[in-house]
Amino acid sequence: MNNPYLILLDLDGTTLYDWQTLNDETIAVIRQVKALGHIVCIVTGRPYRSSKIFYDKLQLDTPIINYNGALIHHPHNHHFDEITREIDLNNILKVFNDISHLIENAFCEYYEDIYLYKMSEDIMPLIHPEGGNIIAGDFKQTLKLNPNGFVLLTYPNKHNEVGKYLDENFKGILNYRNWGGEYSQIIEIYTPETSKGIGLNYLSTYFEIPKEKILAFGDGENDVEMIRNAGIGVAMANAVDSVKKEAQHITKSNSENGVATFLKEFFNL
Repeated sequence: MNNPYLILLDLDGTTLYDWQTLNDETIAVIRQVKALGHIVCIVTGRPYRSSKIFYDKLQLDTPIINYNGALIHHPHNHHFDEITREIDLNNILKVFNDISHLIENAFCEYYEDIYLYKMSEDIMPLIHPEGGNIIAGDFKQTLKLNPNGFVLLTYPNKHNEVGKYLDENFKGILNYRNWGGEYSQIIEIYTPETSKGIGLNYLSTYFEIPKEKILAFGDGENDVEMIRNAGIGVAMANAVDSVKKEAQHITKSNSENGVATFLKEFFNL
């Protein structure tokens, strides 16, 4: 195809019907779009181990972005120059040492290894443990390398104190986002070089697709930069306000097959 679109898909709250389901209509429509010659890539905060099932269902053969841009690799091309962004281990240990009284639990990851501060059923849905190797315990004892990401679960109503600490001590060194709403106790820490927007720019260069031919779907705070940098940014009806503000279009919610609905209309399927 001479003028393909590059289509970037967030998973949770966007392409997935729920945390575990990619429904048949969405699969069929995305495969149909691929058959027309367009390029489809997954861009997710998930690790590869819990996004591989959806990558395979969509029959993708493209690079995948995991950990919100901290890992970019190609499952089927061993010659692809993998990109990884890592948080300095010393910074993680300092954060934990300084404000451990504000932190109920935490985890960080490096590929398939999950370093978990305390075993707890509450945190399991966040870490997608399936296929991962869980190493639990004090990070000073268990963590010996620089992970791709770091997630804190603060004690109730302590997230603002954590944010203030990070602003005062790590500005320009570590970025963070509060997941907000019912997940306001969750703070994700990442490097300034890690974002879906930077991942979008990398894929744009890799495939030689101009901005105006990039179509991106998202719903969460971690999708803002991707939606902003896309030529055609599409927010889900269930998206947070910051995503809707950056988007050119708003489609139906993920539970109403919003991605499939938009693609069918956009490509006249």
